[in-house]
Amino acid sequence: MKDFKQDNSIKKTQVPIESRNAWHISLLRGIVITILIGIFLRIFFIEIYMIPSSSMEPTILSGDFIMVSKMAYGPRVSIPEKFFKENKTGYLRIKGWNKIKLGDKIVFNFPNYSVSLDSTYKIWGRCIVKRCYGLPGDTVLIKNEKSGNGNILGKDATDTLQKYNVFPYDSNLKWTIDDYGPLYVPASGDEVQLTKSTIKMYKDILRFENPNCTITDSTIVIDGGPLSRYTFNYDYYFMLGDNFYNSNDSRYWGFLPDSNIIGKVVMILFSVDKNKYGFRKFRLNRLFKIV
Repeated sequence: MKDFKQDNSIKKTQVPIESRNAWHISLLRGIVITILIGIFLRIFFIEIYMIPSSSMEPTILSGDFIMVSKMAYGPRVSIPEKFFKENKTGYLRIKGWNKIKLGDKIVFNFPNYSVSLDSTYKIWGRCIVKRCYGLPGDTVLIKNEKSGNGNILGKDATDTLQKYNVFPYDSNLKWTIDDYGPLYVPASGDEVQLTKSTIKMYKDILRFENPNCTITDSTIVIDGGPLSRYTFNYDYYFMLGDNFYNSNDSRYWGFLPDSNIIGKVVMILFSVDKNKYGFRKFRLNRLFKIV
C-alpha cells in the first residue's frame, strides 16, 4: 500500500483571534457612533414627521412626510426636576436662528392642560402641525372668515360647527369658529388682573404654570393665598389649521405654550396618497417641495 504523506506546501491560513476581535470592536464602534450622530441630529437639528390628517390642507396633505428644523427656533432641552423650582415647567431652549413669525408652519406637542374636548385625552403629547396666527402679545380676531392678521380662510361651515362650542367655552361671549375674539395672547412678563372673566379665559395656563394651585370661578389660590393679579411665566401662541373648518386648533383648546414647540416645517420630502396603489401612490409634484 502506498503511503501518502502530508503535503506541507498547502497551509491553512488562520486569522488571529486578536484581529477578529479588533474587527468586531471596530464595527460595533462604527454602529454606536452612527446611532449617536443620528440621535444628536434628531435632538438638535432636524426630524421627519408623517402627516396623518387633513387639518393643514391644501398646504400640507395627509400622507406628506415633512422635514422639521429644530434650529429654526432653537431646540428645547428638558431640565431635571431637582434643578428647577417647584411648580415650574423645567426646560431650556437653546438660541435658534429665527424668531417665530405669523404664518409659520410649526410642529408642536399637543398641550396637555386642555380638558375641553373628549378627544383631547387621546392625543395628549402627540405631535401636531398648525400655522401660527397669534404671537405673544397679539390680540386675535376672526371675523367674516378672515383672521386678525389678514389671511383669508376658506369656508365650508355646518350648523353644528357654528355653535358656541369654542374656547374658552363661554356661551356669553357668543364666539364661533369664524366669528371669534378679540382674544389676547399672553407673553412672558405680562401681568393680568384676576377677575371672573380673565380666570375663565386663562385658567388652563394658570394651572399649567402652577400645577398645585386652586382655581374657582372668581379666585386663584397659590401657596395658600388668593391672588388679585398674576404675571405669566411663559410666551404663548394661537394656532390655526389651514383647513379652517376641519381642524382641531386653538379655537378649541386654547393657547400653545412655548415649551411645547418642536420646530418649523421647512420642506415636504415626499408624499404618499393612501387611496392609490403602486407607483401612482407617490405624489411626484410634492417631492422636496419647500413650504
